[in-house]
Amino acid sequence: MTKREARDTTMAGKKPRRIALWAAILFGAAILSYLALTGSTRSRPEPLVPTEQALTPFLGDGPLARQDFENLAAYFQDGFEAYKDTEGASARYPGLSSNHRGRRDRIEGFARVAPLLAVEARADPASSSPEARRARQLLIDGLTHGSDPKSRGYWGAIEDNDQLIVEASDVALTAWLLRDSVWRELTPAIRLQVVQWLLQVNNKKVPDNNWHLFVTYVNLAVRALGYQDDEKEALRHYSRFRDFYKGDGWFSDGPEPRFDYYNAWGIDYQLFWIDQAAPTFDHRFIAAAIDQSAQHLQFLIGPNGIPILGRSVCYRMAVPAPLILDQRLAQATVRPGVARRALEATWRYFLRRGGAAKGRITQGYCAADSRLLDNYSGPASCLWSLRSLIAALYLAPSDAFWQSPEEPLPVERSNYTIKFQQPGWIVRGSSPDLIVIDRPSGGGPYPLKAEGPLLQAYDRLAKQAHRPENELAKYGGSEYRSDVPFCGCATPH
Repeated sequence: MTKREARDTTMAGKKPRRIALWAAILFGAAILSYLALTGSTRSRPEPLVPTEQALTPFLGDGPLARQDFENLAAYFQDGFEAYKDTEGASARYPGLSSNHRGRRDRIEGFARVAPLLAVEARADPASSSPEARRARQLLIDGLTHGSDPKSRGYWGAIEDNDQLIVEASDVALTAWLLRDSVWRELTPAIRLQVVQWLLQVNNKKVPDNNWHLFVTYVNLAVRALGYQDDEKEALRHYSRFRDFYKGDGWFSDGPEPRFDYYNAWGIDYQLFWIDQAAPTFDHRFIAAAIDQSAQHLQFLIGPNGIPILGRSVCYRMAVPAPLILDQRLAQATVRPGVARRALEATWRYFLRRGGAAKGRITQGYCAADSRLLDNYSGPASCLWSLRSLIAALYLAPSDAFWQSPEEPLPVERSNYTIKFQQPGWIVRGSSPDLIVIDRPSGGGPYPLKAEGPLLQAYDRLAKQAHRPENELAKYGGSEYRSDVPFCGCATPH
């Protein structure tokens, strides 16, 4: 037999095996899909979930008070209690898993809710209400078990490029917010245990983007709690992130020009807490950057949503956070009534369209939509949407933000056309509620690709993520509108 004949014979033998392999994969996916639909693979019963009563005020048109937002916070606390694991250091929220897989996804369930519980505990540390007592115990349990290597709830060792570096920042924020209350109820040994877990973020590789701020904040929060931090690591990461500043309050999320709403829900938010934990660290720059950012963002928020673009759009309710946090800064130029209107309009818009359900934030822009989920987004990832709520409840009830009358947003007052030098957008507002971002360098339109039902069913059961690449739809378009989001939107309730 010649070499060619031998090769052909070998290839002929492989072909049936490949067909059989693909047939087996498709058959297995079909079985997984069936099991996912019938629910016969559940290993535990569905948890009790909170009632939707707390959402009712946001579905109407009446005025909203601080109490309504406190009730909303209690709704998400109830959600965490419903889904939390036995030790209370993580939570099994329902939904599509990330590529970090199960344990990291569950840790996000605690870390991203904990600061909300902490601002509530900070606002009224002496409260004896059942909700307040439960919240304090939830925080104690989570911090204690999550940082204990001997506990089943241990968060684990932190590695290079680890999602735990992100979550450590929220854990550090939680501890810092509780420094005069629940933190003191922990024993010295447990406090040290938490700090030692947090400091694992040092000397680890991180993505060259907003992740640098997480390492900086963890160290500064640890220092503010009275422990030794790694000052060199804090400065090294912060200095690198400062290189991404492009002026006018805008940061590129990494060395390449990449602009999106991470400026609102990630960067400005993180800079604010850096400034709160260490007021002498870089106050002048941080205060100016947040204020300039807030000035721009007010033109991107309206009662008919925001002209959404970019990645991680399921964090959508957090967009007003810089306008709110700006109120704590001496040079704030956004009026408190405008910031309050931004908060109310944003939460109303999304809650009316399925943005929350069963004590959690849904995985989409309006309601759940797997086309928009990045591979790093799991069932609890979208709880970063709570950041505007955390910002608002951080402000005291006596703050002008809560006491001043609500004022209309810029788009509700008049038409405008504004050029954002950075990131090079032309923003058009048409009163009373249409906002458009024009990107002269863009193209499209680029339709969103969807993950097939069989692969999605496999992802649900295998706890993996194989979502399609939608970079062009998220960043490459020439126009992004508030009334017709590039991803579509659900009909309001």
